[in-house]
Amino acid sequence: MQARYQYGDLRIRKRNKGPNVWQFRYFENGKRKSVLVGTLEKLPTKADAERAVEHRRIEINLESPQREFHSITVGTLIDRFMKEYAPKRCRKLTQSTYRSLFKNHIRPRWESQYVQNVKTMAVEDWLDEYNEYNVEAKGGKTTKKPISRQIKAHVRNLMHTLFQAAIRWEMLDRNPIDLVRQSRKRLKAPRVLTPAEFKALLAKLGEPYKTMVLTVACLGLRVCELLGLQWGDIDFENLTVKIQRSLCEGEVNETKTEASESALPLDPDLADALLTRKRTAHHQADSDFVFAGPSGKPPWPDGILTDHLKPAAIAAKIGAFGWHTFRHTYSTMLHALGTTPAVQKELLRHADIQTTLNIYTQAVSAEKREAASKLVNALWKA
Repeated sequence: MQARYQYGDLRIRKRNKGPNVWQFRYFENGKRKSVLVGTLEKLPTKADAERAVEHRRIEINLESPQREFHSITVGTLIDRFMKEYAPKRCRKLTQSTYRSLFKNHIRPRWESQYVQNVKTMAVEDWLDEYNEYNVEAKGGKTTKKPISRQIKAHVRNLMHTLFQAAIRWEMLDRNPIDLVRQSRKRLKAPRVLTPAEFKALLAKLGEPYKTMVLTVACLGLRVCELLGLQWGDIDFENLTVKIQRSLCEGEVNETKTEASESALPLDPDLADALLTRKRTAHHQADSDFVFAGPSGKPPWPDGILTDHLKPAAIAAKIGAFGWHTFRHTYSTMLHALGTTPAVQKELLRHADIQTTLNIYTQAVSAEKREAASKLVNALWKA
């Protein structure tokens, strides 16, 4: 165990070729060690280099009995979080989202603050007044972009997760974000397609994109669940679909919760459309993806949206929409058709009924099947 806290030695190292660099030297098991921190071009001042090396300084002092007396900045906490916490507990897409939220929102305001100095009301006041942020554009210029309540809620929740990690690492005793309030209520209602708009879109789509849209809309799936669907998940005899995985950015994952991984009733007309798809598909094994491309892997959702769905929407004159529009449409139509809140929760596969309508009961299979068939008839067949 180290007897005292090591600050290490940070100095400029001159090189014959290439730019000069910052070098950080310290002792490990009685031996001198050194690492290159970065070039002077990227870290022009010693303060910049000190921030860059702070995470390494924490690592070499983990066993020091004096480490608790040395303050840690939020920037250093973020570095450790993304290096140690996120890779073990988060999917690749989630890690990418975290990096974006840290870079664009949290670091600019809080990076140089010491973790123990982050206060509840300071964070809440910041979020209340935080209405736009800088976005780097082409040519190195920056532009202002407005911030939605939903993004603010994501920022608040990520900060809470970040400080929970700080508690686990014994940097703090309490989470200053616990009492930070941030509304997630939308200022603008999400886009929902009418049955007429949905049919107009279908009329402009060719295969397999027409069946893709039918499946995602009539089952209320997330696009990652649609692309993760395999033939073995569909029971054509008993007319059910088991949602067991998602596919995001080429990474196959299990569903996030037990509620997400549940069987859905399959309307007979939708089953016929899927059987027609299977008869013409190159990949038909139980382990094959329902909407696999020639390589056996599903295409990227953004490519489908850009190259096929949006041009079809323009041709159908129905306006802009995204993949999640189909799930919003599904939810809205379930409600409009008089589906009970409990059945809505089951069909939408929400883990917590608060996400639906704050009712804690289970729906029976017959009710779910009736609700699903009503929706298919109203959206597609009527």
